[in-house]
Amino acid sequence: SVNATAAEYAQGKAYKWLPSSRSAGFVWTTAGDFNVQVSVWDEAWNTDYCTVVLSVRGGNGSTPSSRVSGTVATISGQGVNNVSITFDANMSEYPKTVQTAANGTFDMSNYNGLTYEITAEKGGDYLNGVSTLDLVMIQRHILGLQALDSNYKLIAADANKDGKVTASDLTDLRKLILGVTTTLPNNTSWRFAVAGTAVQTSPIAFTEAINITNLSSEMDNQNFVAVKIGDVNGNVSTSVNSPEVESRSNANVEMSVAEASIAAGEVVEIPVTAANFSEVSGFQYTMNLNGASFVGVQSGVLEVNANNVGVISDNVVTMSYASTEAVNANEGAVLFTLTVKADKAMKVSEMISLNSEVTRAESYNSDLKVGKVSLGVRTAPVAGIELFQNEPNPFKGMTTVSFEMPEAATATLSVYDVTGKVVTVRNINAIKGLNSEIFTKDQL
Repeated sequence: SVNATAAEYAQGKAYKWLPSSRSAGFVWTTAGDFNVQVSVWDEAWNTDYCTVVLSVRGGNGSTPSSRVSGTVATISGQGVNNVSITFDANMSEYPKTVQTAANGTFDMSNYNGLTYEITAEKGGDYLNGVSTLDLVMIQRHILGLQALDSNYKLIAADANKDGKVTASDLTDLRKLILGVTTTLPNNTSWRFAVAGTAVQTSPIAFTEAINITNLSSEMDNQNFVAVKIGDVNGNVSTSVNSPEVESRSNANVEMSVAEASIAAGEVVEIPVTAANFSEVSGFQYTMNLNGASFVGVQSGVLEVNANNVGVISDNVVTMSYASTEAVNANEGAVLFTLTVKADKAMKVSEMISLNSEVTRAESYNSDLKVGKVSLGVRTAPVAGIELFQNEPNPFKGMTTVSFEMPEAATATLSVYDVTGKVVTVRNINAIKGLNSEIFTKDQL
């Protein structure tokens, strides 16, 4: 029964009745939270109402907002890029997400007066920073030999996200290293803890979300600690200018196999022996079998089984070995034995080679420094000069005389008749190994 002017409506002082929609309109000229009485009625004009809180935002930049910023970094302070930072609030236009920059920083302007939950997420990149060296460290922790010295490392070691570090975590990480799987349980590659909050160790638990109540001013240092799952030695690449670098040595773990000829279709056991195997805590590599397929592996000095091997294809095999204590093996000791089946006739040297095609080839010493790993092929040593029967014998036109030399040197080959008389003498620049000389009938 009270009429208002159009000016009063435009100024937000009065409601405007809209007959066509049987509802009312109102103009808000300022942002904020308002108690609004919403009424409903039926055809007999029976009425009831409820009161709602209407949050008014926007309005040509007139709504107060504040910037929230922070950094996502590893425990060593290396910023992590391309992390999705999500701001969530009880408002229709949320959640909103922003990516961290190359140095791990992020910021976003948000409306004042709201309560926010901020979380971090980064997927993929599962194998980044993960190697058999991490298995060595986790294994020692489980057995109580050398505890992981950071609660964040415990988070990294909990590969299956069950709140504890057990042998099942080793199994999941080894499958990833060997290339048997390409992800981890729960598809978790990174986890993020709110910086400055405690990490509970048993079970492993931590604060994963930043909560801001009634934002009213700019807030910086809203930081997260980034933990790469599986990377307990902290060598993950975070795409920053100063990434963590593994402690490396010049050590080379050398293994060897004996040269041999293998017939097509033959299944043969090939002992892998120690050539230089001192203070070895672990190793990993990819092995190519040219013209052969992998059948199995048996323990020697090293306790290895099918769990240490990943069969990627018939001729590509990966291997990961981790020891709780550094291992020493005398030269020639059988470390383990490979069983392979030859698809064609060949020599062992033509069949086996190591590389980093799937699993990076590297070894770890007692100080957990990273070194090289290699596989050589040894041939039977020649004890001295060995002269062989001439072929053919007897002969008509010519014959070949062969001899073996232990080292390259000048050799003298003399031919005598049955009475002991010297028939001919040749001075030869002989090579190491097999040498052959042809004699014609006329020369003799």
